[in-house]
Amino acid sequence: MDYKSIIQEQLNALDLSELETIMEDTSLQSGGLVPNLSIQEIINNAISGKPIFDSQIIIQNFKDLFLYEMKSSLILGVQLVTICIVIGLLTNLSNSFGNKAVSRLGVIVCSCFVIGLCLNNFSQTYNMCADTLNTMTKTMQILLPILIPLIISIGGITTGSILNPIVVGSITLFNTILQKFILPAIFISSIFILVNSLTDRDYVNKLAVFLRGVATFATGLCVTFFAGITAIQGFVSESADGVLINTARYSVNNFVPIVGGFAADSIDMVISCIGVIKNGISIFGVILVISLLAIPLIKLMAIAVIYKVTAIVIEPIGNKQVSGCMNEMGNSVITMAVVLFLAALMFLVFLTIIIGVGGGSLLR
Repeated sequence: MDYKSIIQEQLNALDLSELETIMEDTSLQSGGLVPNLSIQEIINNAISGKPIFDSQIIIQNFKDLFLYEMKSSLILGVQLVTICIVIGLLTNLSNSFGNKAVSRLGVIVCSCFVIGLCLNNFSQTYNMCADTLNTMTKTMQILLPILIPLIISIGGITTGSILNPIVVGSITLFNTILQKFILPAIFISSIFILVNSLTDRDYVNKLAVFLRGVATFATGLCVTFFAGITAIQGFVSESADGVLINTARYSVNNFVPIVGGFAADSIDMVISCIGVIKNGISIFGVILVISLLAIPLIKLMAIAVIYKVTAIVIEPIGNKQVSGCMNEMGNSVITMAVVLFLAALMFLVFLTIIIGVGGGSLLR
């Protein structure tokens, strides 16, 4: 039996349908911009030396997606600019006719419209980030029960036993921290910024900026802590597994008479095939996490650009407080993009550690 038959037989024994379903859904949601790859396709391309996908086409697709999202978000920018023009007109009329009370009431009403538009947009952005984080977490929770037994099968008994509870615990705890504390902190800071735009004084602006900074710092701290512990445990346990598997090979080769050498070679081939499957699935997981990250990240950056450009446009024609609010809202959207990126980065670090277990290269 050749190595391709062994790989195919092992793949057929694994339940990979949930992972490939997530990839199909991601590809459909992106309108075909993300390629719908299969694990079998990735392994076959890697074995034959072919590229997994055409990087130039992917880059062009994401450029097109960014431009499309910019056009979609432009509607929000036009609405905000229109309202701010009305605010500027009301302010000028009040200065001309001296009826500041009526004008001030009109400014407040227009500012409430600005708050409503921004709050609705930011709520959609918040839900998109929360859903993306949940999908990433679900993907990792599906991957681990598949990858850990494969790690144990190639001799990583200690590594598999240690990494499984550490990675599962880290992913669950990290997602809980993000969903319960960090994302709500960013949302609350944005509400403070919007409310502060109704007044001429910065009552809670500094508090909003502080909450946003704490959210970013806490996310970076969590990523460093969880990824660092996992990496250290993985490297230490891999050294112990290397001694174990080399001892097993030596024992079979030297103490089993006549057929020991053939048995050792067969064990090496089977382990290599399982290693190819393990790394192929891990690379599929990396591509899936990047795909899940790319689409919302591009949308967030497009929305942030619209907020920033809107703030620049309305500063000379509208209320400076509203202009500052738009600028800070853009910073809040960028903060959510950073949090999402750091979360994906931690999941990618976990997958990289798993790829590195047992040799690191796809063909071992």
